[in-house]
Amino acid sequence: MTSFQTSTLMAMLTRLYHSLASWKMAVFFSVLAGGLSAALIYSLRARPPTAPSILALQLAFSSDRLASILDQWGKAAMEAYVNSMWLDFLYPPAYAAAFSAWFAFLMRNQKEDVLPMRHHLVLFVMPFVAAGMDYVENALHLWMFAILHALPPLVVFLASLAAAIKWSLIGISIVVIGSLAIRFLMSKR
Repeated sequence: MTSFQTSTLMAMLTRLYHSLASWKMAVFFSVLAGGLSAALIYSLRARPPTAPSILALQLAFSSDRLASILDQWGKAAMEAYVNSMWLDFLYPPAYAAAFSAWFAFLMRNQKEDVLPMRHHLVLFVMPFVAAGMDYVENALHLWMFAILHALPPLVVFLASLAAAIKWSLIGISIVVIGSLAIRFLMSKR
């Protein structure tokens, strides 16, 4: 990457950082992500209560394990999962914007012309990378379940790897935002 490309990317990230750095944006995207999450959970109501969770499906890593999970889910739950996938393509940018907005709000610099530190931008971008991994996972699941009607081992592994990366980045984001929120609240005392 050239220095011009790097500086352009940094300028774009900085603008996005500052545009999301308000509690109003954080609350808006949190409510949006919460509503989409509730709709996704509701769409999976056909899954038998004793069947493995969606997390188990996402992190199956092998064709045999995924086939076992899908057998326990049953045809109705599997169809509901595929049919609700359109919601799961709206959800990632909502949660990414919510996490990034909370991070930017809690870390913001009061002067808009001051660049955030690089490590702040890395933490700010993590939820968007998680959303990208979510898209990879969703696309591979759609390919397997709706198009191929098969579970190729490599595709199952790649979908699970994308999900594992997504969940790791989301976990890190939650821990960082939680610690920043505690620090922010303590500073207001």
